[in-house]
Amino acid sequence: MVQPEQRVASANGGSRARAIARFLVPKILQCIFVVWATYTVAFLLIHALPGDPVLAALSLRGGDATSTDPAALDALRARYGLDGPAWQQYVVGFVALFRGDLGISIATGQPVVDMIGRAFPHTAAVAVFALVVGFVIALAFTVWAYIARPAWMRAVVTQIPPLGIAIPAFLSGLVLISVFSFGLGWFPASGTGGFASIVLPGITLALPTGAIFFQVFSAAVFDAGASPFVFTANAKGLAQRTVVVRHVLRNALLPSITIIGLQIGYLAGGTAVVETVFSRDGIGRLTVDAVLARDINVVMGVVIVVAVVYAVVTLIVDAMYGVIDPRTRTRLSGRKEAAR
Repeated sequence: MVQPEQRVASANGGSRARAIARFLVPKILQCIFVVWATYTVAFLLIHALPGDPVLAALSLRGGDATSTDPAALDALRARYGLDGPAWQQYVVGFVALFRGDLGISIATGQPVVDMIGRAFPHTAAVAVFALVVGFVIALAFTVWAYIARPAWMRAVVTQIPPLGIAIPAFLSGLVLISVFSFGLGWFPASGTGGFASIVLPGITLALPTGAIFFQVFSAAVFDAGASPFVFTANAKGLAQRTVVVRHVLRNALLPSITIIGLQIGYLAGGTAVVETVFSRDGIGRLTVDAVLARDINVVMGVVIVVAVVYAVVTLIVDAMYGVIDPRTRTRLSGRKEAAR
């Protein structure tokens, strides 16, 4: 016979599973929708370009595309998945995504998956470095602005980080190269080998990333600083360091976590300029080369991979938010249902 305690525990477990499912399933569906919408928009935009992509790629490679045999062109279109009507290319290409098949590069004849697989780790290393450094910069300036006295000093501090967005990445990258590579010789000016080659391009991306983090984080910190629980903590005579760390920063971290997904999308686009300036291998430089070569399969593959990374990171951030936020955590634990 099932004991009452076992029935209660089973009911609580079932209600918690339903609550978690209600929380995660819509977000998973949203991720799938983001990937599908990105594929659809990219397909429509790329195929709206005038001209034959195979002919354009062959002509840019230096061949006489006008004299190419029609049968050979048809064979090339079939090889690159560009034969048949547009709707057929759309369906075949979308189904191939589930097999991990992004097609064949028109410019190199290599699988697009292999090309992106070789370039992705280099971009990921710079992006992670930029995220960490940008977050540290935003945290430092936010704490400085919060504790700065008098008021005019706080106003000056809050105006410094937005300069990271105002200054173009190519300009800040060139300045860093001139000072730390040619001037001091601390870091290489180009290349992809070793951690030292990540520092300068990572800092170049970290400046605007930190500025965006600061805009959100500082607003959350000042809002938390005006909360009643912070006033109570100050009234109890707690040290300012304790109030800032335990009460202000802890409650202000949640809004900053939610924009990490947006930052991933920004970093994926920003690497194109940085990798070109620093002559690094990566997704951004691969995209630039593919655009110049009219290699639409590589361009399409990069767009899809970036969309998948963005969707997955957003899903992970949302799941973390559900764990970190006490209100969401209480709702997912099923306590309300158990209380009923």
